[in-house]
Order: sequence, then structure tokens, then C-alpha cells
Amino acid sequence: MFERLRSGLSSLVNRITTTELKAENLRPILSEFKLTLIENDVAVPVAERVCEEMERRLNGLQIKRLEDKKKIVEQNLREVLLEIMTTNGKIEFLKAVEEKRMENEPFVMLFVGINGTGKTTTIAKVAHFLNKRGYTVVLACSDTYRAGSIEQLETHAKRLGIKMIKHKYGAD
Repeated sequence: MFERLRSGLSSLVNRITTTELKAENLRPILSEFKLTLIENDVAVPVAERVCEEMERRLNGLQIKRLEDKKKIVEQNLREVLLEIMTTNGKIEFLKAVEEKRMENEPFVMLFVGINGTGKTTTIAKVAHFLNKRGYTVVLACSDTYRAGSIEQLETHAKRLGIKMIKHKYGAD
């Protein structure tokens, strides 16, 4: 007898102190968030994937009414972003390049990192690798604030016989 009463009280307390996140409430919020991502130069497929994954994770989630909802959303968003940015497998580089060639589209690579870590040298090595395999390679210098960056890339391009696009320093 007391077990049913205890269960009933527990159910009452949970219903009063807990709220469930529902898809119909999340969708308009996530739709607005997707638009914000797109307006801030996040690729449409990535923005869609982020929002779909957030809805999947948050839909049906039971949250205590006094619990910090911001922390829960931020933690889930952090996990979604890490999941999207982390590849579990290896990327087949030449296959990816060839797929773009078959679609008659350029294969674009962006090298990002701290000064002095070998980005420009790596760019030259990748360019040489692709050039030797018959691909047309074009280098573009986007580091137009670091002294010597344009000349450094230009030297590699000339040695390899590869086209290069360049502008004046500070042009970006």
C-alpha cells in the first residue's frame, strides 16, 4: 500500500520539478540557430547537420526545472561540433581529388596553423605530389600580413612550375 503511495508521490514530484524537451518546441529555435550559422558562413550542410543532431540529442530529454539548461545545451552543442569535426577514418586524399575532377570542380585545400610550423613547405610538397600525378595545381597566398609570405610561396611555385595567384600585402 505504501509502495503505491510512494510511487504516486514520486511521480507528482517529477512532473512538477521536471520538464521534457520536445521536438515541436526545439524546431523553431533550431531553425533560427541554423539561419544564424549560415549567416555566419557555416556551410549549409554543416548547419543542417548540427541542428538535426541537436534535435536528436535534446528531443525527449528530461531536465529538472531548476537545472542549468544553458550548460546542457552548450555541452550537447560542444559534443556535436566535436563529432562533426573529428574524422574517425582516414580521408582518401587522391580519391577525394579525383571525385572533384570528375565533377569538373576544383579541389580546394586550406592550410591553417601557427607561424613557423611548416604550412608553406607542406603546401609545396602537396602541390608537387599532385602536379606529378597530372593534376593542375594553382596556389593562392592568403597570408598577406606576414612579411615574406607571398615571396616564400612564389619561390615554391616557380621551382615547381606551378601557377600562383597573389595580391599585395594586406589585400585580404
